[in-house]
Amino acid sequence: MPSTREFVSDFFSEPHGAWRYLSELVGPAKKGSYTLEPHDVVAGSKPVLVFRNSDLAVYAVRVIHGGFPALAWRVEMGGKRIVFSGDTNGEGDGLTQLALDADLFVAHNAVPEGATRVERRLHMPPSVIGEIAANAHVKRLVLSHRMLRTLGSEKETQAEIQRHFSGPIVFANDLDCFPVR
Repeated sequence: MPSTREFVSDFFSEPHGAWRYLSELVGPAKKGSYTLEPHDVVAGSKPVLVFRNSDLAVYAVRVIHGGFPALAWRVEMGGKRIVFSGDTNGEGDGLTQLALDADLFVAHNAVPEGATRVERRLHMPPSVIGEIAANAHVKRLVLSHRMLRTLGSEKETQAEIQRHFSGPIVFANDLDCFPVR
């Protein structure tokens, strides 16, 4: 897998980038309305501080997503903690550490409880989401990255999560933002 810097370069740099017409937005020497400054994040099994300014702190931890590199993120702002699980199968304790006392935990609900084989090596089932949310003492859980295999299983998913986590659970229904007319 390419690093973030290499990935951005492959997309935007001249002469062969897929979106080379946007090359003026990449790199500190370029003069556009804004500049993309890609950074390679090196995170291990423990959360690390990636960025901090006077208003914001961002932490990352490596998570397991089969054989693919993946990160989970925590954003702290205004005394609140929001954690994004990213694509992960939930193995290891890094995500639980990252999510400790989060106000909001956004977890990928990409597979149902009975998932096996490749799907299970890539994604965490509802029971694992519930265990992580409970062990991290998160205040609220949002289930995102909903796929066809999890749509329609909301009652079963919620019941499995609630075997471990007793806090509020919300399903992210992106299409609800755009009512059909």
